[in-house]
Amino acid sequence: MKLPYQCIEVADRSIDSGNEWLLFGASGSKLIVQSSTGVQSVWPAEEDEVRHINRDDEPEEPPGKRVKLSPAANPELNVSCVTLSSDKQYLVAVTAEDKCIRVFQINSEYQLHELSQRCMARRPCSIILTPDDSTILCADKFGDVYSLPLLPSPDDEEIETPQNEQTEPVVEKPYAPAASLLTVHSGRNRKTLEEQLKQASKGPSKPKEPLKFKHELLLGHVSMLTDILYATVDDRSYVLTADRDEHIRISRGLPQAHIIEGFCLGHEDFVSRLCLSQSGLLVSGGGDASLLVWDWFNNQLIERLPIRDSALSYFESNPQLTSILPEDRKNFKVAVRGIWDLASGETTKYEILVACEGIPALFQFTLGDRSKPGAVISLNGNALDVAFLGSSENTRKMIVVSVDNVHKPGSTTAVRDSPHRLQCFSRQGNGEWEENSGVAQSLDWFSRQAPDGNDNAYAESNSIASDTKDLAAVRAILYGLENLRKRPGAED
Repeated sequence: MKLPYQCIEVADRSIDSGNEWLLFGASGSKLIVQSSTGVQSVWPAEEDEVRHINRDDEPEEPPGKRVKLSPAANPELNVSCVTLSSDKQYLVAVTAEDKCIRVFQINSEYQLHELSQRCMARRPCSIILTPDDSTILCADKFGDVYSLPLLPSPDDEEIETPQNEQTEPVVEKPYAPAASLLTVHSGRNRKTLEEQLKQASKGPSKPKEPLKFKHELLLGHVSMLTDILYATVDDRSYVLTADRDEHIRISRGLPQAHIIEGFCLGHEDFVSRLCLSQSGLLVSGGGDASLLVWDWFNNQLIERLPIRDSALSYFESNPQLTSILPEDRKNFKVAVRGIWDLASGETTKYEILVACEGIPALFQFTLGDRSKPGAVISLNGNALDVAFLGSSENTRKMIVVSVDNVHKPGSTTAVRDSPHRLQCFSRQGNGEWEENSGVAQSLDWFSRQAPDGNDNAYAESNSIASDTKDLAAVRAILYGLENLRKRPGAED
């Protein structure tokens, strides 16, 4: 059973024969590169090579060049998010387990050459690049946002301790909670006190080493961050951040990100995704029944888009999914996994695509037009990520969707074994989406069988066994948004 792509990115490149595209997919601990001309590479590589495979399996096709790739990484490190620089020369990826931000250079032979590894103090949850591709903005689960140079200079690799700072390790005093069983009454606080007492019994924790690379703390929330955006209005930049506690914060851009410009408050549950449309409006979604559309510059709510009702209608209209629904429809909830701007060429019509966790469909909405329900793109598996092929500044007419081939459509627990990890859709002149299976099949080269059998080694190394432990690990990689939802009684 092959691992699905938990996140994907697409880049267009110009070559002598025309245009070609590159697909970058994170599948477990591997980064996979696939080009439209048939060149593939994997990081970390087990065979240390980039191979050119003939699409028609013709034996006369000359072999590709062998290029040494980066050394193999820890197979337990899973890639949690990736982003491309605007010039498509660099790929930034986060490996969750070691909290490491890795920067790769993409060379002319589609090799991922690792330039740097910078492990953060807290696990990054979202990363973006500034428009000039000079700076990485990293939001972590502790609530902080840091800035790091995309390409650190040699002087930035080791940050020396200032002479006026104390170099001797600080001996921490044993931690003792100020509260006691006599002062704590609620069940939630008692559990917290029990955890504190357990921690105190272990003795003082080891002092953490400072980060030995150039970084700067920009801003902080008092809650876990979930997403971050960078926007520019009238030559002024802004940092937009969302957190688990229903907040969307608008801060000034670099270097004054500590200054708060305002908040967009209106969510009643966690906020998991932010999206800036071409119109300049902000769309946010998470655990609520609606997507919220904002005039974020003035901190005003414009409209609500009924994502829960759209998802519920989709389930009810598909007999194979109806059995998954709870008997009480009021208990049906959604968690927004992704929001993407379709960048319509019509200046008066701005559209978005939305994916929800554990739902095998994409939902289309038109901002400012609720007169009719948006289109629904049915998928053969739960939607994981979306990328755009051949996209220009004002239109996106072909999408690649990463789907979950391990779990049954509509479920995050029931298991299946499907070879299809990607689907491709083209937008027709009437606005409808039509599946393009040929492009998707050529993209997902792990699903194809090479005549020499060499591809099988890659496929086997990127597969999982159908045992409980492996499946639980895959589920933890793919699905975690529902864990952000506060449980009943959490505030008691």
